[in-house]
Amino acid sequence: MQHPHASSRTLSRHGRAERQISICRPHATAFSGKGHAGGASSVSVSAATVDRAPSAVASSYVSQDARKALFNPAIEQAEEAPCALVSGSLPGWLQGSLFFNGCGEYTGMEHLFDGYSVLVKLRFSGGRVFGRQRYLDSDAYRHFKSTGRMRYREFATAPKAQGLGGALLGLYDTLSAAVQLGRIFTDNASVSFTPLPGGRMLALSEAVTSAYVIDSASLETRQHVAYKDGVKGDLQSAHPKIAPDGSIINFSHSFPFGGLHVSAMDPVSLQRREIAFIKDRDNVACWSHDIALTARHAVVVEHPTVMSMEALALGRPAQYAFMNWQPEAGTRVHVVALDGSGVVTHTAPPFFTFHFSNAFEQPAAAGGSGFEICVDLSVYDDPQILNDLRVDALTAFPGSEIAPSRLARLTIPLTDAAGGAVGPCALAAPVPLLKDDSAYGNYIEFCAFNPQYRFKPYRYTYGTAAVRPTNMANALAQHDTQAGTSRVWHEPGSMLSEPSFVPRPGATEENDGVILSLLTCGNGGGSQLLVLDGRTFTETARVQLPFTVPFRFHGAYVEGQQ
Repeated sequence: MQHPHASSRTLSRHGRAERQISICRPHATAFSGKGHAGGASSVSVSAATVDRAPSAVASSYVSQDARKALFNPAIEQAEEAPCALVSGSLPGWLQGSLFFNGCGEYTGMEHLFDGYSVLVKLRFSGGRVFGRQRYLDSDAYRHFKSTGRMRYREFATAPKAQGLGGALLGLYDTLSAAVQLGRIFTDNASVSFTPLPGGRMLALSEAVTSAYVIDSASLETRQHVAYKDGVKGDLQSAHPKIAPDGSIINFSHSFPFGGLHVSAMDPVSLQRREIAFIKDRDNVACWSHDIALTARHAVVVEHPTVMSMEALALGRPAQYAFMNWQPEAGTRVHVVALDGSGVVTHTAPPFFTFHFSNAFEQPAAAGGSGFEICVDLSVYDDPQILNDLRVDALTAFPGSEIAPSRLARLTIPLTDAAGGAVGPCALAAPVPLLKDDSAYGNYIEFCAFNPQYRFKPYRYTYGTAAVRPTNMANALAQHDTQAGTSRVWHEPGSMLSEPSFVPRPGATEENDGVILSLLTCGNGGGSQLLVLDGRTFTETARVQLPFTVPFRFHGAYVEGQQ
């Protein structure tokens, strides 16, 4: 197998000398996993070549160069800059913008989810790419820049007090935020992007106060979203979903002694209307990161990750960030009618999940009757992945193996043969969708699919994957849920971001399009846009960014010029 090597050249903009940008020119490897139940998988290997230089990276572990790039402070590129084509060509029909949210400043932070938000935009036009990168202008980040101190607790890092003086400064920071801004939770909206009408994007994180409107053309921070609609809650899902009528479906969580408030938000006014309230069981709040959506129902999976009020309020230790795992409690699955007509709560065996892929309604499978909901998701046996994503674990080289996960389907009965609603019942555990989970390294995250198949039965899911040994996602995978097989794209030493599938205009096949992902090079740590063909899952183009992009979480592709 051929491997990547790196060279570097000096990029200039507006006639000025710029810092050296690392260019990696790889030999990437595509694996086609054809697993068979009850036996070992057979793997065929083909090389997507760019040149034939020897490699400095020969390990499946993400290189130390790449790790430094992922966690070093991001450098702003406020003005749009052209990106250099490294290899291949971009399809002329790709005319839109790819947005990414994630963290860009980890000084003093303990967890991957804790850094201050930096926003990235890649604009496609005429076969070329133009990029920019800006920090989100939050109060949390402004305070850090001016004082060097944290003002709010982030996901797993609380403000640190050194001695009496440090404790008094921390108390002052907290009280001044409460008095001046009316908030005690962070406004660091570092997780996701949701497109809004009028050339706007909504940046979110899990605190309800972490919501900002971003200008999609410039990435400038336009407006902090301060809800005044009466919908309660301090935490929320960072992954709202857009319903068929254009409303934005999400939940917030009031605690202690509260529950989940499922709401529909107007995409123009950004005011919410509560659809349903789901009381916490036994007055114990559980943490959920995502929400699934069909054309008529929202699905909230409440796995038994119990929030510790002592950890949140006092900084006391917990098993996983601010949570403890109580598998004996099992999982609750809430099916919420979007028309507000009610909630049905089912039970299921304990499991953990971050993210969903597609969700849809269909006639019940063979032998059944009525209709059912299918929710495809990444499933873990427990929340160990939360600890695996601590900064010290991710920057350790080579580090411990990342926790395994699998692509599975949770099936929920909806109606019986007569069309009547099915009441609460005990669901089976999510069923694996693939014949051989080892074909993608027993790891899937950041699920994506063709957006034209949203709310519909579909065939292909894409996501990050693992070529082991590794302590972080280092590959991409295409999963065929009908055939039960996987294809994996991997480059030794490099790290991949969440994939985005962009369908070709006029396509009649589900996988006719391109997959876009940001790649952090194993040689030198430079950042590139990787373009894969949706049908063959082979590389068709690479574009070098004129700035280094830190760890990315989630993004959105928006058609048309922004």
